[in-house]
Amino acid sequence: MIGSLLYLTASRPDLSFSVGVCARYQAKPKQSHLQAVKKILRYVKGTVNLGIFYSKGSNRNLAGYCDADWAGCADDRKSTSGGCFFLGNNLIAWLSKKQNSVSLSTAEAEYIALGSCCTQLIWMRQMSADYGMESGPFLVYCDNKSAIDISKNPVQHSRTKHIDIRHHFVRELVEEKQVVLEHVVTDLQLADLFTKPLDFNRFVTLRNSIGICTSGFE
Repeated sequence: MIGSLLYLTASRPDLSFSVGVCARYQAKPKQSHLQAVKKILRYVKGTVNLGIFYSKGSNRNLAGYCDADWAGCADDRKSTSGGCFFLGNNLIAWLSKKQNSVSLSTAEAEYIALGSCCTQLIWMRQMSADYGMESGPFLVYCDNKSAIDISKNPVQHSRTKHIDIRHHFVRELVEEKQVVLEHVVTDLQLADLFTKPLDFNRFVTLRNSIGICTSGFE
């Protein structure tokens, strides 16, 4: 059941977070985990007409939204990184993944998620170049001002000295003007869909905002 749902997330980004959480327990599942998977299947059954809408005539600018749910996993207190990536107005990639280490602050969790987002966008830019689609600096939206400040401030201090050095490549991208970081208010943070459980209205709003709709599928 988990394998089938993971396959489905390739075209249904609204399932990425919930399926990813259930996949963490597939080695030793309990009855509660099976019930959670059945709820996802019921949701899929009721939304079979949903799909990603792609518009023509959009620009070729790459942009991404990144977010993290600090210490969201109750078992080991690791955070979940999430992101969605657009070519113009069209959603072309997304991620929802538990981080490898425990973050000591919200800023650290968001900073690690920011690094994951930048690596994805760099790969997408290289792929676009292979198809002859040149693009300038890509735009990354983050709702944590501290994480943005860390990427712009090269000074090591008590809040950042414990962060693995591999995450600091974001600073180089900012200094080389390969990436532009923009702050976005939480209400407009589309990556929330990939990092945490949401109430129904918020979930539907974000689902529609990233381009999932029934247009053309009815």
